[in-house]
Amino acid sequence: MSIINELTADNSVAMAVAAALETAIGGDLILGVGRPKLTAPALDLMPPGPVRVVHCAVEHGAGGGSYLALTETLAARLEASSPDEQLLSALAPAFVTANESILNASGDPLEFSAPYEVALDELLAESAHSDREHVVYTLIDGNERIAAFVVAIGPEQASAAAPAEATAPAMTGNGTAPASAPGASNVSIHEFQQLHESAISLSDSRSLSLLHEVEMGVTAELGRRRMTVRDLLALTPGAVIELDRAAGSPVDVLVNGTLIARGEVVVIDEEFGIRISEIVAAGANPSASAAA
Repeated sequence: MSIINELTADNSVAMAVAAALETAIGGDLILGVGRPKLTAPALDLMPPGPVRVVHCAVEHGAGGGSYLALTETLAARLEASSPDEQLLSALAPAFVTANESILNASGDPLEFSAPYEVALDELLAESAHSDREHVVYTLIDGNERIAAFVVAIGPEQASAAAPAEATAPAMTGNGTAPASAPGASNVSIHEFQQLHESAISLSDSRSLSLLHEVEMGVTAELGRRRMTVRDLLALTPGAVIELDRAAGSPVDVLVNGTLIARGEVVVIDEEFGIRISEIVAAGANPSASAAA
């Protein structure tokens, strides 16, 4: 039985991905899984409107991999729920679960890359791989199609033959190059000009203004608490979560998930703020437990 047939026998891979997305959002999302479609991905199977696509490629053993296409609204919710506000971090558990199911269904060892974001066109280009098996699952929130999970497994397309390595012709005893064999191309070595120090100019240095439009996520962390999924799903409005810090302890300030400072909570014009009391030395990291 093929990998795709194994995966669609009980649809456990798609349901596991849906459960991972629900957990990442925080429990207020309930996803349904549509019937698997054993066809190459097409635009009419994708969520409507602008989408973002994350890919986890098979690096050894086969071609293809798994794809997750999400509406921009769902992607934004996942980013907001991640401690480092990164979509790839929020989706990592879903791809770990999916890759385990693909490995279990495969008779050959497969190695997967880390998830990375790709353009929608790259996902749709999978339709050109007629020698691969495809399955497309639609993930639904109520009556709205908000995501599509795609598995594509099969051989890589044949790559173009690599050009022959250019080598200097051997010299004969009289100092001349031997005659080329019939039909062979003449090979010569290109001589590059010497690079002088004067050719390097440092006058065109770039200004720090290039970084003015770079966005970074700044997070103020009051405390942390490790919880089981059962306890997390049991939370209701009014529930109290005990954190790992005592009252009055400093608040961590993180930029893109990296701890840079600590401070105290203040109120400025009826809005919360952080008064920095300590700049953390480079290399310091917050605790590895899950953030509350």
